[in-house]
Amino acid sequence: MHPNRLTPKCLFPSPAAVKRLLTSSSVLAMVCALLTACSGIPMSSIPRLLNLNGQLLDARPAEFSIAIQIDARLIPPPGSGPVLEVSVRPRVVGAFEEINKKIPLNLANPGSTTDANLLPVSLGLQAAPSGRRWLVYNFGPAAQAELTQIQVTIKKLTSDKKAGSGPGKDGGLISVGIAQDSMIGRDAAFANTRWESWLQSRKADGFFELWSGTVGGLLKQTGLGRPAPTTPVQQQ
Repeated sequence: MHPNRLTPKCLFPSPAAVKRLLTSSSVLAMVCALLTACSGIPMSSIPRLLNLNGQLLDARPAEFSIAIQIDARLIPPPGSGPVLEVSVRPRVVGAFEEINKKIPLNLANPGSTTDANLLPVSLGLQAAPSGRRWLVYNFGPAAQAELTQIQVTIKKLTSDKKAGSGPGKDGGLISVGIAQDSMIGRDAAFANTRWESWLQSRKADGFFELWSGTVGGLLKQTGLGRPAPTTPVQQQ
């Protein structure tokens, strides 16, 4: 599993099923597998990652945010940003139309340095240390509407599974991921600097850490190759 795409999967589980999963002995094996495949994911985040599909259904699109803390000198490519990837496939081929959506998040207050510094703290994140900064991304109106429609569709399919009738009666496979490929860049000057990704699905729940590590480590694990050589920059 790449750190830039965290993709828990399930067959339309009920909240009770998720609770049983998280309290059963099998969760230990799943946690170990996640830690082995996704170095850089904090142990405290594992339960919420396992329930990321459930969080998607309960998410409030207007409050959904990705916060990324990076070296203050690192500038992601123009127009880049995290992308929410949602895939829903029927267990029985053709039972319902597949969903394959990639919904981009936009940089919040991109033209205001003051807001860029104050916004993360107002959202409950700790102020970035000296030499580092936060980038906060959220959905625009069209993306919010798209996510809302996906939620409605998945909830209907889940209801079908529970009732044993309708297009979703046989269940399906849900995959939810957060892609950051476009943001990373390949400047070796920042290869040893720290990259942190945090997620909020609802304001009431606050942010939790998705992944942390070095930019070079993130590049290596995403399969984008080594950073391009350049003049070294001292790590922050």
